[in-house]
Amino acid sequence: MTMDKSILHHFIKDALVIYSEDFRIRDRGNPVTIDLNGSRYSIHISYIHDSGKARSNEDEARIQISRNTVDLLKVRFDEGNKVAFVGFFEKGNVFVAWDPRYVFSLQTTSLVSVYARKSQEQGAMANSASVHQFPSRSLDEESLAIALPSRAFGFYLENIDKFHRLKSEENIQQVIHEQQNVTVSAKDASNSIKVKGQRERFTYTSRTFPRDPNFRNRVLSAYNGACCICQRQLGIVQAAHIIPHSEQDSTNNVSNGLALCIEHHRLYDDALLLPGPGRKLVFNDERADFLRQ
Repeated sequence: MTMDKSILHHFIKDALVIYSEDFRIRDRGNPVTIDLNGSRYSIHISYIHDSGKARSNEDEARIQISRNTVDLLKVRFDEGNKVAFVGFFEKGNVFVAWDPRYVFSLQTTSLVSVYARKSQEQGAMANSASVHQFPSRSLDEESLAIALPSRAFGFYLENIDKFHRLKSEENIQQVIHEQQNVTVSAKDASNSIKVKGQRERFTYTSRTFPRDPNFRNRVLSAYNGACCICQRQLGIVQAAHIIPHSEQDSTNNVSNGLALCIEHHRLYDDALLLPGPGRKLVFNDERADFLRQ
């Protein structure tokens, strides 16, 4: 199946909604522009694909980035955006990231190619991280293509520079294992992870927004305890915010609430159902196409 490039932003959304509620996609184009935990990011995202039949290494893979995109992201970087260059394997379970400094240093005039290895997908799933190391002549140092499970995407973004200063697969695996072992005790917690033998401290931020405990009661009362779509009751009806409670203009008023059964609430939270005109919920065909692929 040929993957649709226009729906790549769903990989970012799915990876980040489980990391922090303080997350918003501002521009779904490519580069994707997001806000995460108070910082602005510009992210070029691609599918990882074969590097071409002429190559002798069958394990070699790459992404390609237009010169215009690289130059645009350099401008945004200079303006204070955090910048990432990532490629997802087609299953969406693993991404590879390249050091932005390395990408900016490449002088190709039309398409910029950066390389990885197909075997990194399996390596990242089995060992939490997999690294392809290669010399960067322009930076006069070794550079890394870092493959991580998608669940680590938010953690990577918050620590882009620090990840690319680590110089071994073992060190990166250690960082990911430490992050996975962090217990978040507060609803808005930023944890500093000190890795043995490393000078860097990595930040892991879990942020949630307060919920009004009476919101559910008010919404269910307004809908007589029944799902507004299927009319089911039976104690499986929940209250959902129309404008997500993480958004600044969200309220806990009944007018911003829907009574939904567990099934339809899940569809709504996963953006398969969206608010539409005429006080209707509409099916999100784009999201469904992404999940099918």
